[in-house]
Amino acid sequence: MGMSSYILDNVDKFYKEVSELIPQCETFPKFEMKVKDLEGLLSGMDSEFEYLYGSHGYRELWDEYWHKKIF
Repeated sequence: MGMSSYILDNVDKFYKEVSELIPQCETFPKFEMKVKDLEGLLSGMDSEFEYLYGSHGYRELWDEYWHKKIF
């Protein structure tokens, strides 16, 4: 397995774990606090950090999940 494959596998693992974490958190601040423990999986992927922080990506992931649950 090459380094880029390893990094991409970790990105997939990050988003899988995030999707499992969202329903466990009753509030966005609680989710945001817990998800930071997973950020090590994104090492080497600056573009993901730009999305999650610069484009309010965490909030988007949270809202998308709860919007589907409610509607």
